[in-house]
Amino acid sequence: MFDEEQFQQALRRPRLSRPAPEFLQSNRAVPIRVITEPELQANTEEWFVQFGAKLAFYEKLGVDLSWVMDWAKKYWWSFLVRDMSVNDELYARDVRYTDVTTFGRTIVGIDEFVRYNFAFFEAIPDWRYDPLPGQVYLDITPEGRVRIVIRYVGSGHWDGPLRLYPYDDTAPAVHGSGRFIQCTAVDRYHFDDNGLMEEGETLYDFLDATQRGGVLPRDDSWQFRALMSASRIPALVRRLTSRG
Repeated sequence: MFDEEQFQQALRRPRLSRPAPEFLQSNRAVPIRVITEPELQANTEEWFVQFGAKLAFYEKLGVDLSWVMDWAKKYWWSFLVRDMSVNDELYARDVRYTDVTTFGRTIVGIDEFVRYNFAFFEAIPDWRYDPLPGQVYLDITPEGRVRIVIRYVGSGHWDGPLRLYPYDDTAPAVHGSGRFIQCTAVDRYHFDDNGLMEEGETLYDFLDATQRGGVLPRDDSWQFRALMSASRIPALVRRLTSRG
């Protein structure tokens, strides 16, 4: 069973398999300093302290959201230690989720949600998620439904292929070169009356992520310009077809 001590142990445990560089070896237009693992751990600890203060403020207003802290700790812990044993306490059975990698599709059900998440862990085995202090937004509807938005950092060494939808051997994949990658994302969670996530979404800049990982070339390189120029072909075909 999950308890507070397991959560605290996960907070203290380093996860990166090897040292991270001082700056990302990225193809972005500017240097990007890496947030070190001790800084990530400290940020996560501070995030939970701040989130607790936010929930305490709501309690003073007569709104008891103590269950949200329990949910957040289980959710973060389960992905950091790769333990899915508390999924029934986190997600509705028909949870619906979208991500950049679904190409517009909606994932439905806990099993599909887990398969999608583990595609990232298989590509980046030491992948860790760390919420950013001060960047969590809590909303309560007039009907009492809770909705949360969180901005966080993902960090790890991209050693293998990142499988996209449907996240199996038939899926298209983006291959990592072993570089350390660190990028931000925003998650949106909607909860049902039982305190389970019934709908969610992960949003991030795919150009940013693939350039940070050294997969997509710099914007001022001939390779990038060639990729962008290739978009002229379908545009030209469409114009010629429409004239006919």
